[in-house]
Amino acid sequence: MLLSGRMKRSWAVASIVLVATAVAAVAGGAGTSGSPALAASSGSTRAANSEASPLLPSAAASTRPQRRPAHPSTPSTTTTEPATSSPVPLAGCPVPPSPTLPASPPPWHPAVLVTNLPPVSAPAPWTSHVAAITGKGMWIWEWGSTDGGDAGAIVQQAVSAGLHQLWVRVGDSMNGFYGAQELDALVPVAHAHGIDVIAWGFPYLWDPVGDAAWTAQILDWRAPDGQQVDGYSADIEEATEGVMLSAQRAAVYLELVRQAAGSRLVVATVYPPTDANWDGGYPYQAMAPYVAAFAPMVYWECTDPGTAAALDVARLSPLRPVHIIGQAFNLASVGGRTDSPSGAEIAEFLSAGQRAGALGASFWVWQEATSDEWAAVSGFRWGSLGFRPGRPRSTPTRSRN
Repeated sequence: MLLSGRMKRSWAVASIVLVATAVAAVAGGAGTSGSPALAASSGSTRAANSEASPLLPSAAASTRPQRRPAHPSTPSTTTTEPATSSPVPLAGCPVPPSPTLPASPPPWHPAVLVTNLPPVSAPAPWTSHVAAITGKGMWIWEWGSTDGGDAGAIVQQAVSAGLHQLWVRVGDSMNGFYGAQELDALVPVAHAHGIDVIAWGFPYLWDPVGDAAWTAQILDWRAPDGQQVDGYSADIEEATEGVMLSAQRAAVYLELVRQAAGSRLVVATVYPPTDANWDGGYPYQAMAPYVAAFAPMVYWECTDPGTAAALDVARLSPLRPVHIIGQAFNLASVGGRTDSPSGAEIAEFLSAGQRAGALGASFWVWQEATSDEWAAVSGFRWGSLGFRPGRPRSTPTRSRN
């Protein structure tokens, strides 16, 4: 989804229902504690050894779990009132009924499912600095469609927008680590302008050990002058994208990635913690011991972006610090909202995320962002943490064993 653009309307609808329920609860002064999972630290890695039934790909329909009735949750005092008193208007919402879309072909996945997996254990103590994912960023998916693959132009636009980091896709289970040339071009010039580079990849988890091997190559990459990426993010998707997801497979992969990374920054890019995902088996707790932060994909479509941002930060932050990913694209290709989010929506998302305590916020995706969205990103000053390109940054995240 984040990768392939196979945005499932059912997920967006579930998010709409969750946020609407949460807004009603907030307006009514709900103040009860959340589910026990909200109070857990990082979860038991031993529990992940027993592989829950993986989510199997299906060509017929989305296999995302259906949303269960919302349970009361006020995970953080930062969300005791609505993100804004007057939510911004959402052009093109509600989405009018559309003709049934043709069935999508089955997603690609590896041909062989590896079932003999190593046991999972807690990582050795480690400390990562999360400063690279503070402030604003933008996601790069298709290099050639991003300012024509011109690293200098990319960095100049990033500087003009006040970005702190760039998230660049460089690997997946189909092709392994394929982005060395892009990193060679981008990392030195980005660093010269005070911008961090987070490499990201798409593990399909049919062979978690094999996925960890190409991920280690990303972490081992060095520019001719010895520079390296400032962190790695694993995009943890579900069966609708061809992924064989289970708590054990995610933990096996991330434990090996953590071993390869040492104390370097590792981030889990995850689905938003809606009730359906939180209660339905998406393995946030199994991943938490191995990563320094979560980066949830907060694609709000026809919900209030500020409320969505605040709720996701509140639910995930007891596990790990949170960097939120916002929506700079439309869902027209899958029968969703045809209008891209407005600049006002982008600004509200950024403002609410900062107030809720997010480390930073970035947007999917560079190649589809409109001029209005770029202007809103450029005009927002993510200043509460005081981090600016070129200044020393040293905010650590320690392991929780």
